[in-house]
Amino acid sequence: MRSSLLPLIRNLQRGVTPMLSNNKMRGFSLVEIMVALALSTVLVFGVASVYVSIKSVVLTSKNIENAQEVIRFSALTFTRSLKQTSIKPTVAANTLTVVQRLNTVACNGALQGADYTEVYSLSGVNLQCNIGAGAQTILTGVRAISFAIDRNLVSITITPKAQPGEPDGVGPTAPLTIDVALSLIILQKASGS
Repeated sequence: MRSSLLPLIRNLQRGVTPMLSNNKMRGFSLVEIMVALALSTVLVFGVASVYVSIKSVVLTSKNIENAQEVIRFSALTFTRSLKQTSIKPTVAANTLTVVQRLNTVACNGALQGADYTEVYSLSGVNLQCNIGAGAQTILTGVRAISFAIDRNLVSITITPKAQPGEPDGVGPTAPLTIDVALSLIILQKASGS
């Protein structure tokens, strides 16, 4: 055993370290690390661009959803109110005043037991209706509204409010005009009542 240790001791004295078979070099080379870094950078940029695209689509979708809701609700509310009135509405300073008879549905959705007057106006981004008990917000998300009357046709031009980060007045937030015929007044004139 002593004879086998002797060459090892001589080598250690000369500063030579022995290479043992189980002491192989392990790890990644610099080239492998650089390739992995480049691939991970491309992957991170790809994920980031997909995120930005999805965020943009979600924002546009919310904008369209808001605009559709504003238009749908406005069309339903004004159509119901204007078609059931028997007196021509009046417009003053972006306010629409509609006189209604008893037993008709008011802008707040309740059936009224007496004659009443609906006054529609815009306060900030809120469409409000007042039937004598103070203005009530019936719709939010309206940037602008205007009314016009031409004989027996009422035109309501409504502009939905854009979501944050989206341009106002473009695409789904462009002004839209709803024309409503005063059906009851037209029928009364036609029948001579």
